[in-house]
Amino acid sequence: MSQEFDYSHELADIYRLFGDRTRLIMAKKMAEEEWTVSEFVQFFGISQPLVSQHIKKLKTAKLITEQRHGKRILYKLNQEAEHYPLVLKIIDPLTDEKTEEADIETVNA
Repeated sequence: MSQEFDYSHELADIYRLFGDRTRLIMAKKMAEEEWTVSEFVQFFGISQPLVSQHIKKLKTAKLITEQRHGKRILYKLNQEAEHYPLVLKIIDPLTDEKTEEADIETVNA
């Protein structure tokens, strides 16, 4: 297989990962500041196990980092990730407050 073919698979995986609105919004939030699982639970109004599943998928893709502060684990977008510039382009449209509010309403529906 060519390098180009392998890279196209990586890109497809990244786009598939952000095909989920919750992960898309999570990435946007983690680009701005560190978040905990419990903060995401409260923000989205979804269960802790579901938030943890989303975090695990983003961690597996090496798109987020974690830092422990006592019992708290803080997550943020990994600026050292190979696909960090692409992720920023993907989440950029979410800077509009109205778009974000509409997406959150859809997630909570």
